[in-house]
Amino acid sequence: MHLVLTGWRMLVYSPRRLLLSCLGIAFAVVIMFMQMGFFNGLNDSQANLARILDADLVMSHRDKDNLKSTEEFSRKRWRQALAAPGVASGAAVYASASYWWNPQDGSRNRVLVLGIDPDNPGLRLPQAAGFPQSLKRADTIFYDRRSRRELGNILPGMESTLGQARVKVAGLFDLGANFSYEGHVIAGNETYFHVFGHRDPQRLTDGISLGLLRLLPGADREGVRRNLLHTLPDDVLVLTREELEARERAYTTRATPVGIIFGTGLAVALVIGIIICYQLLFNEIQDHLRQFATLKAIGYRARHLYLIVTSEALLLSMFGFLPGVVAAAALYTVVERLSEIVMDLSPGRILFVLMLTLVMGSASAAFAVRQVIRLDPAELF
Repeated sequence: MHLVLTGWRMLVYSPRRLLLSCLGIAFAVVIMFMQMGFFNGLNDSQANLARILDADLVMSHRDKDNLKSTEEFSRKRWRQALAAPGVASGAAVYASASYWWNPQDGSRNRVLVLGIDPDNPGLRLPQAAGFPQSLKRADTIFYDRRSRRELGNILPGMESTLGQARVKVAGLFDLGANFSYEGHVIAGNETYFHVFGHRDPQRLTDGISLGLLRLLPGADREGVRRNLLHTLPDDVLVLTREELEARERAYTTRATPVGIIFGTGLAVALVIGIIICYQLLFNEIQDHLRQFATLKAIGYRARHLYLIVTSEALLLSMFGFLPGVVAAAALYTVVERLSEIVMDLSPGRILFVLMLTLVMGSASAAFAVRQVIRLDPAELF
């Protein structure tokens, strides 16, 4: 404990230097938070659609590697799945990309349009209670209020153009933009087919994007899933909602350069933090060389000196982490407002960056302490 106190006294000996050092550490912490925020924001926004699906199992085309793509599978496969043991009911969801025309300035942006059966929507949107019944009216849609600002200031009752069709906004729901689309729109089947104009809503013989399956109470979900994969042809996938959400998160890291960039950026930010912390510790040690030489002369061993420097590094990391968290929270708010991408500063993510910060301090201490260990007291006295 006395070694930690020794490190503490060396740190607080110069309050001005301590303040500047904390700001340097805080800068490195903010960089790590921002890189992680962009990375997690990308993953979370990619997985936002999976979280609102009201299903135990989800069917999709074999080649559909993420929910934002528009591959469809045969409706016949979905009917086969509905007849399988353990399956209670299901819902079909259509998904296609289209353009939304900003009613204020006439600009257009890409949105993902979800088509549902109003009597069996298959979506969980508690903040938009009653939305399925509203979608029974022709040319009526629900608009994602967390879409990007360039889509316009959209309120219930407004009219705009979706694709080539005029639609009326019946209400709003919360989902959020992502790096593929600027926002989302939900439409009833009749409106959906009208917007895209290439389907016959009376026949419904085309493919569907997602087949949502609800199981009987007490049914073995994994057993039903294995049975479906065994009995259905291999042109479909059957995933649990948790697997689907995990796949969506993994997709951005695996397949998109943006995910790779931000993931690499987090590692680079850690290296930058180690360099900053090392430089601060180096200067701190230089200012206290005589004290370290004295400790070494009276019998302190290398491990004792290492503990002193490490305690300085960890204390400095903690002091710099606190203002770093506050600054990151403020920046997250600004970025969310500008990009409409949610950058969730959850306790788990704060703890993760704290651990990285402590690793940063420990690593920099391991480099900085070498000059203390090589120190010869006779050269200073």
